[in-house]
Amino acid sequence: MKFAFFTFGGSQFWEDVFFYQKWRIQRNYHSKIYRLLDNWDIKRAEGSFEHCRKAFVKFIEVYEIPRQSGELIILLHGLGDNKNVFRRLWKDLTANGYNVAAVNYPSTRKPMRYHIRQLEFFLNHCEDISKVSFITKGEGCLLLRMLIANTYGWQDNFRINKVINVNPINTGSDVFELLSRYKLFNFIFGPMLKEGTPKGAQSISKLPEEIQKGIIFCETWGQKLLSPIIGRFKGLPLKTETNEEDFAESIAHIKNTYFNVFNNPDVSMACLNFLKKGNFKL
Repeated sequence: MKFAFFTFGGSQFWEDVFFYQKWRIQRNYHSKIYRLLDNWDIKRAEGSFEHCRKAFVKFIEVYEIPRQSGELIILLHGLGDNKNVFRRLWKDLTANGYNVAAVNYPSTRKPMRYHIRQLEFFLNHCEDISKVSFITKGEGCLLLRMLIANTYGWQDNFRINKVINVNPINTGSDVFELLSRYKLFNFIFGPMLKEGTPKGAQSISKLPEEIQKGIIFCETWGQKLLSPIIGRFKGLPLKTETNEEDFAESIAHIKNTYFNVFNNPDVSMACLNFLKKGNFKL
């Protein structure tokens, strides 16, 4: 007899490969076993993707899960984070009627090309939506750029509406450059650490011009603590012809006192305004 158990929803070991009305199918990055989680992160099935997908269809009738439609907002976290960093933003977006998928990927375990395959699978199995928008944090902006530049099939199913990057590293991170010089940090953060350096970021194509893009800068406590260290590190920056402002048409600078910038209500409001009106005006 099998019982349903609460899980932590996946962090650095589980990849989201399917989402529908707060239910998700995840794949273990190592064992490749799939599991179906309900909207409370309770495991409802386990096995192959097909088995979990069939189990979900049965639960649609049992729990009378409504059909989703319209736009899906996809949230992509940064290096070392997980989907729970978006908890406040997710609540605010869903309260305003959006379908929202905070996608989990094991950012410290694999290089970006493997996460691209996961996200491509995820997008190819998105159902009953007409368009998607993305909100990224940190290195999530590079992951999104690589995704859109290197995958094509899913883009025939729905159009990309808007993109919001929060504290992006489109030109690469000086902090990542410094940390990547030490074996310990490469072991802790994995291959994406070097991919987020200025040299790594230069090799990734920019987002297409037709996509409406916005950037939110919101200083974190980590940035405040690390800035004196980075400032003393000589020869760190890699000179480029672009800066972060070149990657979006709309820019917002938001004051912040929260450890997690997504707990800042002004960040949620700015994201909502951009999704609705195309600008960040609070």
